[in-house]
Amino acid sequence: MIVRNKIDKKIKRILSPTLREFGFASINNRSHYALHNDCTWVFNINHVGNYYSELSGWTAQSLNATVGIYYDFIPPIWNDEEKYPKYYDCQLQLELCSQLEEADQRYNDHKKFDQSKEMVWWFNPNGNNIEEVIIDIKNSFLKTGLPWLKKYSNIESAFEKIEGEMNSYHKFYKAKFFAKYLNQWEKYERYNQLFKVEATKFGE
Repeated sequence: MIVRNKIDKKIKRILSPTLREFGFASINNRSHYALHNDCTWVFNINHVGNYYSELSGWTAQSLNATVGIYYDFIPPIWNDEEKYPKYYDCQLQLELCSQLEEADQRYNDHKKFDQSKEMVWWFNPNGNNIEEVIIDIKNSFLKTGLPWLKKYSNIESAFEKIEGEMNSYHKFYKAKFFAKYLNQWEKYERYNQLFKVEATKFGE
């Protein structure tokens, strides 16, 4: 059985220095944030939990890692008194992917029922691959997460990405505030009207 403390020690030794190098501070060993002019970067690590563990045979302490950007000029839809945004608060989100090739047959069995396995770093039951996993999470952050964070910290690029999302309540809410922030008033009026139409569907 893997003890969480062993994982946390590896995160602190291997991953945390890299995150600090790029301006991240830690709320705890699993949640990190970095403040920027118009936004906050968020980096999160979570356990996959018992559901995947029971289906796959891999330990529930296995991890997924995510990055997100919270744009400070967009009011939260729901009141939240937290000092720093959580991953699920972020208007743009990205799940990082594992680059490891797992040798255990249970990995192949897992692929049969869940194609999202690339988003999970699986620990062997005896924990002998903890360091390898944390190194790969660090590499995934550097290769994929960091360039993504830098790209979409540009407000125009972020707005373009949001405009390309599927039409929805949340898209229109985000888009109207991006348009307002960028002084694109024609788009603001359009997205504001579209948001109002969506909001009536929810009785707002």
